[in-house]
Amino acid sequence: PASGRMRQYKYQATDETYEVLRRLRGAWARLHVAETAVTVVLADGTGVVVQVEAADVEDLFEAFRITAFVDPAPMVYGEPEPVFARGGNDVVVFTGATWSEPGAQTKDPLISQTASVHFSGHPGQISDAAEVVCLTSDAFVVANLDGVGLLVRTGLKPYSLECERDAVKVRAFLIERGYVAEDPQPFG
Repeated sequence: PASGRMRQYKYQATDETYEVLRRLRGAWARLHVAETAVTVVLADGTGVVVQVEAADVEDLFEAFRITAFVDPAPMVYGEPEPVFARGGNDVVVFTGATWSEPGAQTKDPLISQTASVHFSGHPGQISDAAEVVCLTSDAFVVANLDGVGLLVRTGLKPYSLECERDAVKVRAFLIERGYVAEDPQPFG
């Protein structure tokens, strides 16, 4: 904008979502992954349902965040979940960012000349040219006592979720977000 000022918003997880995600620390019985929802059936039979929620931050600017609620009697079957069955899991929620840049360079010169381009990533990736920025809660990782992790994050398609179990990909995400060092030093 002419003023050179970036407009900033926050659309992060609610206290209720954080409270529900804390339940993932307990023992899991089953996991069901669908395009728009991830349901964890806990050992006590209750479910933790994770979805994506959207907000129109400004005209033509939408941001997405993780939301979660408890389902007292989940009607999903899913696969048995031995990896997180012991409980004692750690849950970490991450801050993401959505921003728009006027006239950003794209592969299509028509787009860069006629519209703002929207980007998603983490706060460290926000461009100096961003005119609108919205911080979101876009991902979380659950790790068991042995350090095996599951990454759940907002997907590329609106209202979708992506689940990742591959240790290399989960670690790459944690490094990108600054949660773990790229080259950990051995103890001693």
